[in-house]
Amino acid sequence: MNDKPDFVWENLEVGMTIGERSLTVTQAMVDAHCEAVGAKREWYRGDSPAGGAIAPPMIFINDLLAIYDANYKRFGTIHAKLGYRFHRPVRVGETVHQKVTVTDLYVKREKGWIVSELSVTNEAGELLLTSAHTSVLSLTRRHEDDD
Repeated sequence: MNDKPDFVWENLEVGMTIGERSLTVTQAMVDAHCEAVGAKREWYRGDSPAGGAIAPPMIFINDLLAIYDANYKRFGTIHAKLGYRFHRPVRVGETVHQKVTVTDLYVKREKGWIVSELSVTNEAGELLLTSAHTSVLSLTRRHEDDD
């Protein structure tokens, strides 16, 4: 039985946490990502200016959606915009905490839009990465355009 709530307009509000999780960035994760995208930089397997091996900047590209799916029944969304801010490299072996928050919900051209933020911090609470993800979200009832 799937007791997760539906990922629909009525179940979301600005400021709410969609979900969060912690994970350790392993060399196996880095190797799999590098293989998938053809990244060959030595820094991902050896020494780097950051001190030791680092993860490719986009290693968390699908994690926001994975956190959506871990907490909601989601049929899918249409991506409209994605932006990243890298605060410092993530080191291989580092344990990170990921949190997804709804930062905006609005109606435009009779479509619902959701803006979510993924924040990634280390165990000391240092901000490593933030991303803003904008998607079209199906409306399940009539809403007026904000414009």
